[in-house]
Amino acid sequence: MPLKLLLALALTTPFWDLGHPLWEVDDARYAEVPREMVARGSWLTPTLNDCDYVEKPPLIYWLPAASYRLFGVSEAAARLPNALLALLGLLGIWWLGAWLFTPATGMWAAVVLATTSEYFMLGRLLTPDMTVSVFLLWAAGLALRCLHRPEDARWASPLAWLAMALAFLSKGLIALLFPGLWTAALLVLFPELRRGLKGLLLSWGPAVFLVIVGGWFAAMELRHPGFFHFFVIEQHFQRFLTPRYARPGPWYYFIGVDAAGTLPWTPLLLAASLLPLLRWRSQTPERRQLALWVALVFAFFSVSKSKLPTYILPLFAFQALLGAERIARGEPDFGTRWYRRPALALSALILAAACAAPFLAPRFLKTPLPPIVVPLAAAAAALLAIGLGASALTRRGGEGESPRPLGALLTPVLACAAFALMLAGARPLAPQLSARDLAAELSMRLRPGDRLFVYDKYLHGLPFYLGRRVDVVVNWLGELHYAKRDPRFADRFGDDNTIRAVKKGERVFVVLPKKTLQAFRALRPPNDPPTFTTVGDYLIAEL
Repeated sequence: MPLKLLLALALTTPFWDLGHPLWEVDDARYAEVPREMVARGSWLTPTLNDCDYVEKPPLIYWLPAASYRLFGVSEAAARLPNALLALLGLLGIWWLGAWLFTPATGMWAAVVLATTSEYFMLGRLLTPDMTVSVFLLWAAGLALRCLHRPEDARWASPLAWLAMALAFLSKGLIALLFPGLWTAALLVLFPELRRGLKGLLLSWGPAVFLVIVGGWFAAMELRHPGFFHFFVIEQHFQRFLTPRYARPGPWYYFIGVDAAGTLPWTPLLLAASLLPLLRWRSQTPERRQLALWVALVFAFFSVSKSKLPTYILPLFAFQALLGAERIARGEPDFGTRWYRRPALALSALILAAACAAPFLAPRFLKTPLPPIVVPLAAAAAALLAIGLGASALTRRGGEGESPRPLGALLTPVLACAAFALMLAGARPLAPQLSARDLAAELSMRLRPGDRLFVYDKYLHGLPFYLGRRVDVVVNWLGELHYAKRDPRFADRFGDDNTIRAVKKGERVFVVLPKKTLQAFRALRPPNDPPTFTTVGDYLIAEL
């Protein structure tokens, strides 16, 4: 019964606080692009600030756009499809664990995945990573079903290919690369699975994949000649092989990301993922097969020249399943060396930092925060630390029962309490994290015919909250580099001369970061100084 209650709690977590203000930058961007789709009535070519924005495939825009059509434009409507996908991911790992191991393992896997910190946060922040991770999970799980149970390939194979197609429409080539390389590795290392290859390949699934993906490519290439080169060569190969997109990181970058993203289960999930690789012969085939996926995804992103913390989300589900299988089996010898001691040490370290944070933070923070934020963050970290330590404790089972981690039932509850405190602490940070307050101030001032500029930084949430585009983006390019190449949008971009050219009497509002104030003042003549209004970390200049 406690496990079922924990599962029920876990399945609600993606829907917590969906209506909080849009955070810059990704959360706001992936809410604004579908808003423009609905406003324009054109769903093929995504736009950002009314400029073509084709870096990513369209599914991550179509789903929020459909939500806007049903529920109206709002933060909650933007995030609802993402939350439903996070729920679909929890159901997917539950299903995979239930048939690959035991029903209890599947339930534990959903509980563990829901209460890892990165999965929880990305369940309510808009990025492509949740969408592609969920469809990759289903694609891999269904492909594994075909290999383990060839008699089920008649339905599992087409669904696997459909999931890959939807993953491709979420983020591109990794939708085919990861399942393909992983399946090839399984067939080489586990000859008994080869009997299921025929059912996986010889179905109408590949045709569905080609129709969906090929149809989208053809439509985009017809509308935007050269799109294939831009999307495949620039956005995939150049992003992976070159530092062009300025997202560098050392080879060990994702070790820290994985350790933080899997809190409060970190030692359990890391050990459960590594042991099948390090003790290959003594581990079950199922463990080794899941660990290969984790190793593949981790290695791929570690050698990439472009790194972001959200990229490795596709490996979290299989890590959660490997850890859950350990919990469900109650393996008594799992602990001391690989799991218990590191967990208790890390727990003590985080707890000490959490206790010291309210006293030390004011000395080191460059930007003053609302008084409630640091105590809430410290309390959340303390709860995560206690949960992490609790997960390492075991109790002796009754007669005929295996020992079980004592904290396995407590850790998810503490994690959920910590996440609730994090969400509460983020609310007062809206002026620093979101453009909502800026937009509210601007909406009271802007009149028809007024022009709106941004200087040095484009805030993606401004068009969302104002319901209109930014007229000129000054000294910033970012995600709009593709649009800058198009002569149709030449007047949307400017430099310092754009600010100098504003004539006295024009009503122009400029949003700029505080740190650029002195440089911005120097652009205007002394006899025509702008007036400034402060909102959070930004200024509104009226020229």
